[in-house]
Amino acid sequence: MPRAKTRKRRFTANEIGRYASVAVMIVSGIFCLVVATLLIANYVQIQAFNPLDNPEMLKLRAQWAAAPDSDEKLLQEIRAMDLLARKAYFTSQAHLKTGGYLLTGGIIVLLVAVRLAARFGPKLPVPEPGAPSASYWASRAYARELLAFTGLAVALIALVSAYFTRFDISLETNGTNETNGANGTNGVNGPNEASPPVTWEILQRNWPSFRGPGGNGVAFHTTAPMDWDLASGKNIKWKTDIPLPGANSPVVWENRVFLSGADANAREVYCFDAESGLTLWTHRVEKMPGTPEKPPKVGEETGFAAPTMAAYGSRVFAIFANGDLVCLDFDGKKQWGKSLGLPDNHYGYSSSLLACENLLFVQYDQKKGGKLYAFDISDGHEVWTADRSALSWASPVCVQTPFGLQLVVNSAKDVDAYDPMSGKRLWNVPCLDGEVAPSPAYGGGMFFVANDMATATAIRFGSGDPPAPEIAWQWDESLPDVASPVCADRHFYLATSRAEIVCLDAATGKERWLQEFDEGFYASPILVGDRIYALDMKGTTIIFKTGDVYEVIGSPKLGEDTLATPAFMDKRIYFRTGKQLVCVAEN
Repeated sequence: MPRAKTRKRRFTANEIGRYASVAVMIVSGIFCLVVATLLIANYVQIQAFNPLDNPEMLKLRAQWAAAPDSDEKLLQEIRAMDLLARKAYFTSQAHLKTGGYLLTGGIIVLLVAVRLAARFGPKLPVPEPGAPSASYWASRAYARELLAFTGLAVALIALVSAYFTRFDISLETNGTNETNGANGTNGVNGPNEASPPVTWEILQRNWPSFRGPGGNGVAFHTTAPMDWDLASGKNIKWKTDIPLPGANSPVVWENRVFLSGADANAREVYCFDAESGLTLWTHRVEKMPGTPEKPPKVGEETGFAAPTMAAYGSRVFAIFANGDLVCLDFDGKKQWGKSLGLPDNHYGYSSSLLACENLLFVQYDQKKGGKLYAFDISDGHEVWTADRSALSWASPVCVQTPFGLQLVVNSAKDVDAYDPMSGKRLWNVPCLDGEVAPSPAYGGGMFFVANDMATATAIRFGSGDPPAPEIAWQWDESLPDVASPVCADRHFYLATSRAEIVCLDAATGKERWLQEFDEGFYASPILVGDRIYALDMKGTTIIFKTGDVYEVIGSPKLGEDTLATPAFMDKRIYFRTGKQLVCVAEN
């Protein structure tokens, strides 16, 4: 009868290896215990005191809500404290992420060391008469198991504690992500701490998104030109052709101007020198995992590149009608990209991108399954997502309020406000209807929304803690169907595609004046100092003073079809016409 083959041990007794493994086991065990203790302590501390719910800040907000126009110093104090709270938030998220990684790594090292210590140990001797009984060895084994179980339980409690101190930020990841040369890990909660947020002061010096900083239609440079003519070349600094069509507006960051263009066969991003108009680079967006094989059906006015891009720090972002989202650096090199899936949108996707606080916000509305996304700008991982219940073609705005930073979006039925850092919905006001394209506006402590076939509605913060929103007034006459409203001092302004501009009293909603023109407006009016710039569809810009009475300043002409909202910088305006990018600068 053949002898059975015995399985050789992969490891033989090794005294040095055993001692080294035991040493690593002890050190890693102590390390895991310390990290786990710190994570649990952090959880207890956060439960006792959430930096975003500072009682002193809540008290100051309540004071401001009682008298919003009484004390500018109080408002600045609230903003400063809110900034500190958000810095504490970022620091806490970084500690949690690092602690979770360290604990997971420590546990892996500990388990490997335990296994190696057992493998390198000597073979068990054959028991001799008088040796300890089996019950003795059973009790020793039970003690080891109990110790191991306790250690794993502590580690599990620590990891759970880390998870539940993330302020309810979602960990879901939808869509297909493709990252090149980016830092961070997909699916990790919270913005990447390696890239500090761009301050609001820096955003205000640029034109980083649709309707300017925060998407609110307000220029923080007050030196815009007031006279030009494209045909004669008067005050035209330069003009350059745009290869592919697009309804999106220019965005400007320091000395660079960005646009996108697309047709059924190609999608491109362009970067121009702001001083000369020379093309610095063109990036053709190639297919990525999840890109639809067939282009979507789009309306003639919407096209394949309707959403305005977003610039932030040293990165620029573009999204197209097929749902492809791409991040480039300022040299045109791809950093990451993803497909959000083909949108079910009968006119074509048109919501513009918005970036702030190290996050890229994408209002991805469609007939069913719409989402509001917040992506980390550094690597594109999904920080949070919110379900959308109704379709729209509007774009998000992100503004500083006395109650903190708020991300506000329109839909076909409602106005929703979110905490931009966590995705928590702060409030909801049902006041819209129809096919909503205009975006919200904010000013004077109130949000203002309007849409044709619905109403114009002013929303203010009421009493309570936190303060509940309430409708201040509504107005239902001349209403916009594309252009977004804007707030200036004590007035709200509307520009319609029926060639009307309306001025409403912000406090009461009463009409102050209504002016009719020859051409309608698709571009949104922009506040520049004490002036409003409203660009009509034939290239004429109506410039008028803010106030109770209509007072025109000028009506300079480009003489070309214009649908895109212009970009305003210091002493310059950048227009996108049907085929050209034009820079206006007064001498």
